[in-house]
Amino acid sequence: MRAVSRLAIVVVALAVIGGAAAAQGYVGPFRFAAKPLAVASRGETIPAVLTLPLREGAFPLVVMAHGHGGSKDENGGFAAIAESLAARGVASVRMDFPGCGSSSEPFARNNITNMLADLRAARAAAIAAASIDARRVGIFGYSMGGRLAILSGGEGYKSLGLLAPVGLAGPSPMYTFMGGSEKYAALSSKAAAEGHVLFTTPYGQVQDLGRQWFDDNAKADCLGAIAAFSGPVLFVTGTADTIIPLEHVQQTAQAALKSPCVELVQVAGADHGYGFYGGDPAIKVQVVEAVASFFALTL
Repeated sequence: MRAVSRLAIVVVALAVIGGAAAAQGYVGPFRFAAKPLAVASRGETIPAVLTLPLREGAFPLVVMAHGHGGSKDENGGFAAIAESLAARGVASVRMDFPGCGSSSEPFARNNITNMLADLRAARAAAIAAASIDARRVGIFGYSMGGRLAILSGGEGYKSLGLLAPVGLAGPSPMYTFMGGSEKYAALSSKAAAEGHVLFTTPYGQVQDLGRQWFDDNAKADCLGAIAAFSGPVLFVTGTADTIIPLEHVQQTAQAALKSPCVELVQVAGADHGYGFYGGDPAIKVQVVEAVASFFALTL
């Protein structure tokens, strides 16, 4: 996991990730415990999970942001990352965004404005609830969660981890997922006229997208945000990911001009599900180890 230049591109296999972790000589593994956390945000109660190493002293924290229509567990993928972080002595907090997982809110409230507020609230709640070193906090995001992580980067985070992030500016990186630019424009126009629009994802999930979902994505200056981030950045992408292709990830990585270390890890054979949602189980292991190793090294 060590960058050989400011932008290092590494194609990983399972043995490489495991060997990198062992070579660093991590202290541990630590035992850990996960507990539910009710986070107050926007007048709502946001369901979250706080995973803590069972050891003395203050420890670093990773705030985790799930993907569009996903959940705080991401079918076990986020739970596995949280456990791998905790085994390395790093705490984490992850939450369900509006309309996702155990959230009691309608999906129409799922927009960048609300999700950024929930990330801030979850970070504050975790620091208040446990022995956290507030100087060593990182943020991790998957897909749309990567967009949220990038936009949050300037809020005092020490390192930034991104799995297939929606990292380009504006709505264009969502076009493939939503059926092309014309389909996106039609959905956006209908939401503007009627306040919301129903959309069926490529995975068959029916979502009620509010007008603000489109407005927020149009204004999202992710490239500007990552250009201003001055900590280490990890990008993980898959060679078979057609939703957020390698060229999008590379463009985002190249914009991280102030970062002293930008690492781009390609996982062979990984599509946008990254082993969380079917496929070769070894892919999930590789992703989990890449993310956990990065934060253990940078926080």
